[in-house]
Amino acid sequence: MTELFQNSQLTAEEDLQPTPAPNEAAHDAPALPAGPGMPPTLESSDSSETQVSIHTTTDSTDASLLTVNVESGPAENVDGTLPNEVCTPEKPLPPPPENGSVAGELHTRIKRIILERTSLPDNVSALVAFWAISTWFQELFPVIPSLVITGPAHEAMVVLRVLYDLCCGPNLVAGFRRADLKDLRNGTLLISEPNLDNRTAALLGILTNRDFILVDQGYHRYFACSWAIYIGEDPAIKRIQHSICIDAGARPHARPPDASQLPPGTIETLRNRLLEYRKRNLERVRRLGFNPCGLSLEAHSMANALGSCLVDAPQVQTELVALLKPQDQQQIADRSDGDEALVVGAALALSHQDKGEVFVKEIAVEVNRLLVARSETRQLSPEKVGHKLRKVGLPTRRLSQAGNGLTLDQPTRIHIHEVAAAYRREDSIEKDENLHCPLCTQTQCLKEAM
Repeated sequence: MTELFQNSQLTAEEDLQPTPAPNEAAHDAPALPAGPGMPPTLESSDSSETQVSIHTTTDSTDASLLTVNVESGPAENVDGTLPNEVCTPEKPLPPPPENGSVAGELHTRIKRIILERTSLPDNVSALVAFWAISTWFQELFPVIPSLVITGPAHEAMVVLRVLYDLCCGPNLVAGFRRADLKDLRNGTLLISEPNLDNRTAALLGILTNRDFILVDQGYHRYFACSWAIYIGEDPAIKRIQHSICIDAGARPHARPPDASQLPPGTIETLRNRLLEYRKRNLERVRRLGFNPCGLSLEAHSMANALGSCLVDAPQVQTELVALLKPQDQQQIADRSDGDEALVVGAALALSHQDKGEVFVKEIAVEVNRLLVARSETRQLSPEKVGHKLRKVGLPTRRLSQAGNGLTLDQPTRIHIHEVAAAYRREDSIEKDENLHCPLCTQTQCLKEAM
């Protein structure tokens, strides 16, 4: 059972029973108590509340019993506020700064707090501030950006505690397993799991997509929310889908973070301003009208969510895209060094030849030639190459008794060029470009337009 470490006190129990699914018994599911600010309703969620007992052991001889509730998230009030949230609508937001916007001013204040209380550099603090603002609108996104933290444990815990003050419905969670998902309420999860494995990381990535159902031993519910997770100092896990990755480690000669307490009421005032900003702009953010250019499809979906939260702040949206681009380009570069990129490059080169079809074994020969050129001793079999082609979206079929391959008709050639543009670096594509190939010219024009 996941242990919790919270700044807030657990609330008293309520006797609410779940509504069993057809032909199923009700399943107990403990819940995290809400942190400052109740989490927003997830519009696709239809899970029910249950009651459970959680044991917390204080020493080897004494244990206490605590009962709390779980719920999918409270319904929104008609005026857009969140239930049980402290808000003072009679004190409206001050006018936006000159030549600025409320969103820009909020982002600046949150970024300043992150800079003062952590060891994160300016550009990383700005990205984290964008993510923190997005948690106040998380139920509106089809793709919910996540935050992955690496680096020393102490610095990472400092970042999580700061996010606890800034995010909507925060819960600090120690440890994480798949089975714990049914116990967690929707909100913003701030998780410390330095021993996260690849399977659980992949599940977390899937759950950044709205409307996926978690099914476990007859229990099922919709589960999607904003989450940040610390995965250790030198993690070996694969990259998590739809995530912004930051390192919490202090830079050389960096100024130590300010350990002093903020003036009383500072965080409460800021949270009320965020809540009021949410209430005023909920419908505008719901449209997800921000459409950035020059990013991969995955990065575009994250920028669409993060940027749509910045109402009437085009300059701040431009800053967001500029901050996302380096990580996006690094991910493309990492992907381009893999076997999939080699296979795509070989298929692209062979598609420029005057052939009506190409066999997998021919692509394998070209792949192995490229491996030799890279001074690598390993070789890929035709079977392995066939698997890679299917993985990148280029399924092969039986061409003749000579084996499987690709029919190089016009739709297939177009698809090969599209896949190559997604899997390979620009300098690698340029080497394979054919001056006499109109598809290469179109690809280059598309890149320049982006």
